Amino acid sequence: MNASDTRSKKTLEEHISHSLSNKTMDGFLTGQKADPSKHVLLMDEVDGMAGNEDRGGMQELISLIKSSKIPVICMCNDRNSPKMRSLANYCFDLRFQRPRVEQIKGAMMSIAFKEGLKIPPQAMEQIILGANQDVRQVLHNLSMWTAKEKSLNYDQAKEEAAKAQKDIKMGAFDAVRRLLSGAESSKMNLIEKSDMFFCDYSMMPLFMQENYLMVDPSQSRGDIKKTLSLVSQTADSICDGDLVEKLIRQGGNWSMLPMQAMFSCVIPSTLISGGMGQRIEFPQWLGKNSKYGRMDRMLQELKGHMRLSTSGSKLSMNMDYIPHLRKVLTRPLMTQESDQINPGVSRVMQVMENYDLTKEDWDSIIEVGQFEGQRDPVASIPSKVKAAFTRTYNKESFKTPYAIRAAPKKGRRGGAEDEQMMEEAGEGDASAVEPQNDDNDDLENNPMIKASKKPAKAAASGRSKGRKSKESVKKEAPTSKGKGRGKNRK
Repeated sequence: MNASDTRSKKTLEEHISHSLSNKTMDGFLTGQKADPSKHVLLMDEVDGMAGNEDRGGMQELISLIKSSKIPVICMCNDRNSPKMRSLANYCFDLRFQRPRVEQIKGAMMSIAFKEGLKIPPQAMEQIILGANQDVRQVLHNLSMWTAKEKSLNYDQAKEEAAKAQKDIKMGAFDAVRRLLSGAESSKMNLIEKSDMFFCDYSMMPLFMQENYLMVDPSQSRGDIKKTLSLVSQTADSICDGDLVEKLIRQGGNWSMLPMQAMFSCVIPSTLISGGMGQRIEFPQWLGKNSKYGRMDRMLQELKGHMRLSTSGSKLSMNMDYIPHLRKVLTRPLMTQESDQINPGVSRVMQVMENYDLTKEDWDSIIEVGQFEGQRDPVASIPSKVKAAFTRTYNKESFKTPYAIRAAPKKGRRGGAEDEQMMEEAGEGDASAVEPQNDDNDDLENNPMIKASKKPAKAAASGRSKGRKSKESVKKEAPTSKGKGRGKNRK
């Protein structure tokens, strides 16, 4: 099934069931059943299955792979696409690298000799590079360019290859590999290297910074001192690229992007390109930056909670206060063995009260102060002591100089809103938070509000009860005037 075909869940079910029920002419005449081993399902460009036309196709393909008895081959162009993450868990992953020029050149020269074409080897290399090492494109170009004349020299091949340059979409992984690989980087000029940066100008500097240390530079030729010098120059260039990016992001100077391309990609690839023995790694800076943002928010919250007991910035809070607070808040719990008599828990609770800390702040101090290579102090606290500490904290309550916003509870009749109004009112008059019903008369006349049926029934029943009570009063009124008649009736 090609990428141009509709490959939704319904289409896959119908198409595959019909394909499996096909028979050969001999099998139809002899009545033999179809052999499942002679069928194969080939899905071309599965990374293009998206949109409304192919809705549910990926999940149906995964379920088909689980239950099918025939081989299923899935081909994709972008293996790193997010759509391939779920499918890759149910497939045997085979990755094919782009063939080198030398591999294609021999086969193409043999075809040209059999067809009677006079093409020098240098001209064949230009044709292959112009087709971006695509075998089918090379054969197509050879057939087209030699339709009139059976010979093609070097200049003609180079000119035609430049006109028919195949334009392909390149991702950050392929672009970084081309920049850092010595064999490919040496063949690119300055403009071509700069174009590699613009395939994804926000991610390419991060990819370059993550992978440049994995390269064995060709210029060093095994000399360690030369390698360290090239690494230092590359790091300086990447740092200059970061400074240029800061100017671009803060001031909106997008005309400086070519300068960033020079510092972030072109100069580093020229200095340190060489042999690569490992695969391209995804930038870890993104995860580190996300963690940094979360830690920064924790420090800001701790600084706000402890502002009456401490003084200093977030940096001093992280470097001066938190290391000592971690010891004071964990060591008494480590020496505690019994959950019945808990002097350690009481000591920790007293420290938390002195610094206006909550249980969430206790967890934040443990997490923020945990550096790589250090042992987690929470792992040394017995589970019974942890439970005793949690119970003690839930039972006791101390005043804090800040408001602790808890998640509002949802009730049937606006309980969350009532609780929020009570918290805002504080110790004020309870009448201040009572709902006002001055506008109730306007609700019935408001055309934008549709009255529900249940209140109408309740109101009708209330009116009927009122009518019955009035009628009973009217009936009992005459009997109350004449007591004799009532007695005679009784």
